[in-house]
Amino acid sequence: MRIILVGFMGSGKTVVGKKLSKKLKLKFVDMDEEIEIKSNSSVEKIFEEKGEEYFREKESNLLKELLSKENVVISTGGGIIKENKNCELLKKEKCVIFLDANEQTIINNVSYDLNKRPLLKDSYNLHETINNLLSQRYKRYNKIAKIKVNVNNKNVDEVVSQILVYTR
Repeated sequence: MRIILVGFMGSGKTVVGKKLSKKLKLKFVDMDEEIEIKSNSSVEKIFEEKGEEYFREKESNLLKELLSKENVVISTGGGIIKENKNCELLKKEKCVIFLDANEQTIINNVSYDLNKRPLLKDSYNLHETINNLLSQRYKRYNKIAKIKVNVNNKNVDEVVSQILVYTR
């Protein structure tokens, strides 16, 4: 079994993925963390020093590698769907779950660590930046996902329970 979580930054992919993997006794991989380990650098530094394009290439390569693994829950980065090649790969997967969060949920979840969010940290208007990015990405998340879970006003356990209903 391979479960892939997609969604905008702050939608809960990492916290949900960790809990889900424990419940299902599967390995958990957070793609951003994995890139940081392999690069020996933070996502913020990679964006700052080498640019978004470099990061997206690392992300695409890692996705290909992870899609060959079994018994894993994968938390993708929010921008995984920016690359068409990633969307094509993800569309072929059996269990891609879109954690659908609205703007307010996202703001609540990212506001404590904006400095770790390269696309948000220099924003003058957080609402507008999130809205713009979300509107650019929303259709793509929907297009590649087999399952969509609304995470608004739900705690992690509620989201995990809902996913378990779909995946068992």
